[in-house]
Amino acid sequence: MAVTVSTNNTILTQKLATVVALEVAKNAGFLKLASKDYFGSQINGNMKAGQSYDFILPDAGNTVDGLVANPRDIEERKVTLTIKNKVNSVKTNALEGVTDIKWEKEIGPSYAADLVNKTLKEEVNKAAKEANTCFVGSGFKPIAEAGAFIQSITTEDTQGFIDPMAQAVLAANGQAFVPTGAPDALYGKGTLGNFQGIDYKAERWLSPVKVNLTVASAGVQGYATGASADTLTLSGVTGTIKAGTPIFVDGVYACDTIGMETNASKAFIALEDSDNGAVKVNPIHTANNGTRDTSVAPSAGMGVTLPDNGNYGLAYIRAKNAYNFSQVDKLDIKLSKEAAVGDVDGLRVTLNQWTDGTSAENLSRWDFTYMAGTVEPRLVTLALFKNA
Repeated sequence: MAVTVSTNNTILTQKLATVVALEVAKNAGFLKLASKDYFGSQINGNMKAGQSYDFILPDAGNTVDGLVANPRDIEERKVTLTIKNKVNSVKTNALEGVTDIKWEKEIGPSYAADLVNKTLKEEVNKAAKEANTCFVGSGFKPIAEAGAFIQSITTEDTQGFIDPMAQAVLAANGQAFVPTGAPDALYGKGTLGNFQGIDYKAERWLSPVKVNLTVASAGVQGYATGASADTLTLSGVTGTIKAGTPIFVDGVYACDTIGMETNASKAFIALEDSDNGAVKVNPIHTANNGTRDTSVAPSAGMGVTLPDNGNYGLAYIRAKNAYNFSQVDKLDIKLSKEAAVGDVDGLRVTLNQWTDGTSAENLSRWDFTYMAGTVEPRLVTLALFKNA
């Protein structure tokens, strides 16, 4: 189903904050599309940077044969997200001494671009490493497989994002998305088109993956759990396993959102570069209930498959409700002589301005306070397509 974006973009407050928010809205489709504000109606106005909130993935019960019930305690899985703040600021005395300077054209856009790009670079790369599955191949084949997999386990609307440089390679080889038309002026330039019922947007911060390894009978040497990351230790692999590389373990399959095993391999995605075969990956959940994301944990002696050597473009696909994006209404700073909020298409940036009482410098700062992250990784998948 195509994503409809409202064209009623109400611009509130004075132009400096509005310019920043407008730039955010033009570039932050990854945060807004196919995401949900889970806490908007509950904590709006009370959210503060640094606070954490918990999401609970529910148990799906225990179905058995026969007349005898087999009840057990409910087992839930907790996902925690923390509110973050990104800020950009400027001393304005020198600038205000320049005549005929146009803040809305000469100052606001560059500060806005830095603010949103720093946010997106961090959040996009983090989200890509949280996917539960990944499909690897050439051309549109892995994109087709990834989209079909997500649509097979959910009826929610889905949204795809793809590295625009990698998409250009596909187009050069005669492969292209079906045009759907720009939803509106804000997102139009990033609209690539539709493929198998999923709309795709260009997302420049989806980092390509380079694989350059020597593999000889790769296998699992060990698997260790950790507080924030697990460690998958491999044997038979020489070279640097780059961050973002998916690792597939024989017999370890991904589960759907009620914990039932699928026929898709679980992707253990490297969180950082590794030179010694000890790869940091996201923690897994294998309990025999609805919260599990993989069938079994890797164990010593299991075989391992890695992508063939080469350069890969990256596509990211998620179902709606798999990702949370929440914002703070307003960040007022004490002693600020002017606090304003730019609001365009639901994306808000706060502007605060004041004069330093010691140096007599005029200071301006723009803050983007938000909570973003994957709530349901089983509804997120990746496609790595080899650049010919």
